[in-house]
Amino acid sequence: MGNNYIITIGREYGSGGCEIGKKLAEKLGIGFYDKNLIDAAAEKSGIHIDMLHKADEKPANPLTNPFLHPGYEAGTINDRLFWTQSEVIRELAEKESCVIIGRCADFVLREHENVLKIFIQAPLADRIARISEKYLIEIPSEAKKEVLRNDKLRRSYYQFYTDSKWGGRDHKDLVINSSVLGIDGTVDFIKDFVDRKFNT
Repeated sequence: MGNNYIITIGREYGSGGCEIGKKLAEKLGIGFYDKNLIDAAAEKSGIHIDMLHKADEKPANPLTNPFLHPGYEAGTINDRLFWTQSEVIRELAEKESCVIIGRCADFVLREHENVLKIFIQAPLADRIARISEKYLIEIPSEAKKEVLRNDKLRRSYYQFYTDSKWGGRDHKDLVINSSVLGIDGTVDFIKDFVDRKFNT
């Protein structure tokens, strides 16, 4: 792994975690990986990319999508995506510094050095407002349903594949409320933390 460092970012839905991660990577001049990990997984696995997008960050349902792969036990498309993305994440960690959003990357890289594990959260009301604005959802109750639904999916996905609690401070180096400093302020705060930790 050498001098590479990896920043993994878990996030509540609507907390701005993806935007924060992208801006942080730009400021640090390192790679940024989110849904583009699916492209790499599709290329590596040979599974059609549309199928993988549908399975992204969703826990496997053992009653659907059976898939058998040499070296693995029988699993689902969701399992296959998780296995393949995990391989891609480990390969990235060996060759470059980068920011990785979600995908249980903190768990996948739990035995690696030079990994900063962050979780971004925000008050529910702020997350509802952000999602309403981003996706032009005019009815607050509908935006709230979308926030809670996606939180549930992320929680189920993380806990299914890691057997660990999603969110909070467990196994995290830094937990941040993005509403306190705002998106750009949070980016600057994390960058300072990264500079101090990794002497960048």
